[in-house]
Amino acid sequence: MSVAVEIAVEDLAGLEVAAQAGADRVELCTDLSRGGLTPSPDLVEQCARRAAALVAARDAKPRFDVHVLIRSRAERGDFLDHPQEFAYSTEEIALMARQAAESVGAGAAGVVLGALTPSGELDLPAIETIRDGALGAGSDALRGVTLTVHRALDAMATRADRVEAMRTLLGLGIHRVLSSGGAARALDGAEDLAAMVEASEDLMDVCAGGGVRPADVVDLVRRTGVGDLHLSASRRAGAPVEADAPETRTDPAIVAAAVDAAGEL
Repeated sequence: MSVAVEIAVEDLAGLEVAAQAGADRVELCTDLSRGGLTPSPDLVEQCARRAAALVAARDAKPRFDVHVLIRSRAERGDFLDHPQEFAYSTEEIALMARQAAESVGAGAAGVVLGALTPSGELDLPAIETIRDGALGAGSDALRGVTLTVHRALDAMATRADRVEAMRTLLGLGIHRVLSSGGAARALDGAEDLAAMVEASEDLMDVCAGGGVRPADVVDLVRRTGVGDLHLSASRRAGAPVEADAPETRTDPAIVAAAVDAAGEL
């Protein structure tokens, strides 16, 4: 079984660490401590160019690339049971559509998006608007764009809601869903993730993310059937730092450990 490892990074140094430690891709964002916000087009362009250079130099996997989080606002780090964290105004939706287009135009291979109504249902018009911003830019650049829906689904009330959302997102052309199965840690949401994998009918990837540690990887994949894993691989507070280590929160040892664990499957 092939399991892809995605690392959430905030900067160019984090991307380099993830690539050289064997990750399959990065999700680029800012303000990870609150769940992430959209990075600037300049940072996206720098990271996309560097990713291509690392691939060309064989310092990254052949298909290593950059996906960009599209999220205009983050008011709290804990969004479980708080769908309003992903409920956006008309102006915010228009902004995120522009951000999606700008990110793809700057070289992103994919975008990570999502929106809910205040009551916790998928906001389909908002998702379609942001999706179309990304796809329009991809069309202009004559290339495809991978569409991922982020952990907004984890703010939904029940497993049944997440499963139904999977079926709906299939019809919108979404390629991947990132989820913890509605739990603080993906391992604790394993039953929901397994139900989401089943609902995908092998037509959409399910990426398990949320408190994932390298030690969890084998058990998590075997219990859920997910083909993708997402983690920030953040260096622990107070952990020793090598003298020549890059200035980034991304820890190469954690990335490498997750990649090695995924390679055992």
